[in-house]
Amino acid sequence: MKLENLSWLELKEKISDNPVFILPIGSIEQHGSHGVLGTDFLIPKYICEEIEKVENIILLPPIPYGNCQSIKDFPGTINIGTENLIRVMNSIVDSLLKHGIKKFIFVNGHGGNIAALDQVGLDTYEKGGLIATIDWWNLAKLLNPDYDGGHGDIQETSVAMAVDEKSVNLAYCEPLQINDLSDKITNKYISLLNYKNGNVKIVRSFKDVVSNGWIGPYDPKNSTKELGERILKDVIQYINEFIDDFKLVK
Repeated sequence: MKLENLSWLELKEKISDNPVFILPIGSIEQHGSHGVLGTDFLIPKYICEEIEKVENIILLPPIPYGNCQSIKDFPGTINIGTENLIRVMNSIVDSLLKHGIKKFIFVNGHGGNIAALDQVGLDTYEKGGLIATIDWWNLAKLLNPDYDGGHGDIQETSVAMAVDEKSVNLAYCEPLQINDLSDKITNKYISLLNYKNGNVKIVRSFKDVVSNGWIGPYDPKNSTKELGERILKDVIQYINEFIDDFKLVK
């Protein structure tokens, strides 16, 4: 059931059944030259709309904005920062806690949001509520190693195609070009770098690391709608099973 389709009186009646409130959150940011700016919130929105069909679930409107400080140099990226995101999310949760809602699930589509959502989770716990945060792309990798991926590469691009095939133009895919920090200090991922036998975290502007915007182990040009559908199916099934047990937590 979508929150916006309920009257306050209908919601009051449903609160007595201790529903779980689920909220999709992402960002507006680049996803390579082949993906749309809304990818990070469109995927969680789709996942949550499928989960919303489960009994005793209330779906909150999606939050399309997030912390995109490192990626803001790409046109169209909207960055509200970590502190602003914490304030917004705490305000949403506090408004619902006031009326007796206790359990929340955040389905997150953007890595830059993780620190803020962790803080909101702790803040909520101290107020008597409980938040479960699910980063769908990390969950997918754990469910099946074939679902591994990075930012805008085959994993995320395939899922975007499954959500809306028109949101991806594979003809615009460009080869991965990583601008390593030096010959001896090389980028393993966006801010994770290799040096000798260890890893070092060095945060730089995303655009200085990969000028065309995508990074990951697998080329997005090989993305398929079918792979995306398999990933979504497994992720949604997992979350539905989790909800069944999450509802039982006292």
